[in-house]
Amino acid sequence: MRKHDFDGLALSLLLVVLACPGFAQQTTGAQSQNISIPAEIAASNSSPTIGLDECLAASQKAAPGLTTAKFSLDTATAQLAYAKGSNGLTLGESGSYTYAGSVSGALYGLPSVLEGTSDTSSASSTVAGNNVKAGLALSGPETSVGVAAQQGISSTGAQSTALSVTGSQVVYDGYPGGSPRALVSEAEYTYNIAQVNYDTAQKSVAYQTKTAYFTLLGDQKSLIALDATVKDAEEELKQMQGYLAAGRATTLDVLQVQVALTQARLNYRTGENTVDVDRQKLSLAVGWPLGKKYSVADAQVPTNSVTDTAKALETAFANRQELRTYGFELASAVVDLALQKSKNAPTVSLNGSLGMAQAWAASTLESGQFSAGVSVALPPIYDGKQQESLVRQKGDTLESFRVQEDQERQSIEIDVRNALFSIKDSSDRLDLAKQSLEEAQGVYEMQKAKFMAGSASSVDVMTAFSSLAAAQVSLETAKSTYNLAILNLDNVEGL
Repeated sequence: MRKHDFDGLALSLLLVVLACPGFAQQTTGAQSQNISIPAEIAASNSSPTIGLDECLAASQKAAPGLTTAKFSLDTATAQLAYAKGSNGLTLGESGSYTYAGSVSGALYGLPSVLEGTSDTSSASSTVAGNNVKAGLALSGPETSVGVAAQQGISSTGAQSTALSVTGSQVVYDGYPGGSPRALVSEAEYTYNIAQVNYDTAQKSVAYQTKTAYFTLLGDQKSLIALDATVKDAEEELKQMQGYLAAGRATTLDVLQVQVALTQARLNYRTGENTVDVDRQKLSLAVGWPLGKKYSVADAQVPTNSVTDTAKALETAFANRQELRTYGFELASAVVDLALQKSKNAPTVSLNGSLGMAQAWAASTLESGQFSAGVSVALPPIYDGKQQESLVRQKGDTLESFRVQEDQERQSIEIDVRNALFSIKDSSDRLDLAKQSLEEAQGVYEMQKAKFMAGSASSVDVMTAFSSLAAAQVSLETAKSTYNLAILNLDNVEGL
């Protein structure tokens, strides 16, 4: 950049331009670069400086949205474990002790029909005397197996043993693999949805943190430009006051500079408030107290090499949480519909039992019996069309999910195309902002030189000064907009 031989504002502004690479650095296209904060601004800031990695790490620990999603995932994990446990086998045990005897009716003025008999209200193996019984039961949603053993010792010392085995198994209930399996499948899909939501919450927190970070960083840069404008206006006022004392300027010239200075200070105050609000938004995304004071450090500008619409859409369709969720919801709805339809089918079960009893004093088996059979539970002949209505509801739910999935794909396509356009547009506008700054710098220098030669008024100089200040802020805004556009593409692609 060529230096002009003049003092005051031109020299001061030139030094600012040379000191701030973001104001005068010329590049082609919107290439990745480091955003830096000038040393004089950083030195004057007593608050700690925090980097992007620190913010991202903190957000993954304390962000409220991520905490809520983790609770939902824990709940779905517990529900899946319960469903699997309910579909499995349960082993239980039982035990009892009974003393059985007889009552003499003569003692109470009653017929003595019970005298000398055993308690026939118990199992046939129960004897008059001590009876100990123990059993094991293995049961599931469609399976039941029981084993029981009983040892009896009569009052005369005679002993007997009884053993029984029972079993039942549902072999068909209208749903492939059994309806309990359908309940487990639905719980698995619910868990998968919760896992997708948790993964998405992690990405969302990271995206919100990055967006808030680069927004704050961009506004910090804009505040630097506003600060430089204030300082330059102060120098311009001093110079114009000197011209007034020397008779080379009028009070109107001084007033114009004073108005420009006041405007610059108001703009700076607004910029300070913007930075403060940005900081609070970043703290909210990260999970820090809103009153925490800090500034953000240099950060690598995000990059995204995707320019092809088809490739971007392919990435989005594969990664977007909404489509992954609809996939699991559709699968769950298919299971739910099949389960409901299965209730129109009969339930077929096999069952059997085997029992034996042995008196120890006898040399042969005292008694034994077995049973085997098939049971069929038929659906109701007429239920007021309840089942038909439920099947229709499940079918409508399934079709509704399919329509919503298709709408979501179209919405994602719109988002991707718009995000790609925003990157191209913001890149072009960033190039334009660089050219506008170069132009504004040249116009200001020219007007300043004309004013020194007496061929331009102070109005021309201040107009050029205002244009230069606006161009400096616009450049930083364009950089921030470009950064956020790249982050937005990553977000709509589900990355």
